[in-house]
Amino acid sequence: MSTPLPEKAEQILAWHTEEELKLRGFTRDELREFIAGRFEREKDAPNVGDIAPDLTLESLSPTGKQTGDMVSLSSLAGKPVGLIFGSYT
Repeated sequence: MSTPLPEKAEQILAWHTEEELKLRGFTRDELREFIAGRFEREKDAPNVGDIAPDLTLESLSPTGKQTGDMVSLSSLAGKPVGLIFGSYT
């Protein structure tokens, strides 16, 4: 039984050709389950305009090296903050 997805996700799934699926190593049903898992993990994520959850991260040097200095988001209240999340591997 296939997991139902939001309409936008169904459209994205439909755009993938069989060749693209093969290249990615997925069957259409496997890709559907992968996408459904992403939606499940993200359902509790904050929305635009929500108060950001407090978190503590390590501050990096200007060259991107670890410093050992930990900074919590709540300690920066009232100051402009830019958070950049991503994978750089």
